[in-house]
Amino acid sequence: MGNKRYKRARGCYANLLRIDRRKCLIFTNEKSLYTFLIPKVLKANLKNIEQEFLINLSYNLQYEGFGPDVINRVMQEYQEIGFAKTSNRQVLGSMNQLAFEYEVLIQMEGGIDNIRILQVNQTINKTIMGALKYKYPIEALRNLLK
Repeated sequence: MGNKRYKRARGCYANLLRIDRRKCLIFTNEKSLYTFLIPKVLKANLKNIEQEFLINLSYNLQYEGFGPDVINRVMQEYQEIGFAKTSNRQVLGSMNQLAFEYEVLIQMEGGIDNIRILQVNQTINKTIMGALKYKYPIEALRNLLK
């Protein structure tokens, strides 16, 4: 029964973008809009995108205060990752807004070389989202993973 709850968290969208002339990957969960950015992505990172996703998701969940049991269940859920064309316009619109917010926040911090990415990701996930009926993505994720 517990795993069924975590399956609701599945479905993430990914996009490659440039911030400060550097390639970055942005991942957004379709249900909670929980988002994290991987800055300064290299070609090697793109070849192992599944591993990059899992490692960075784990780091971000730890930073947000999720316990090892929750993180392990989420990691199990994402053991099989597939790629498909995006279909949810609402999520895509939210991702575009979040990408803009990342750009602004990173510039305010003095550029991509001066940021603490876990802290930036946490700040982004404490931004009220209209698509979530004016809730925070981190709150939506916590409710999803209860």
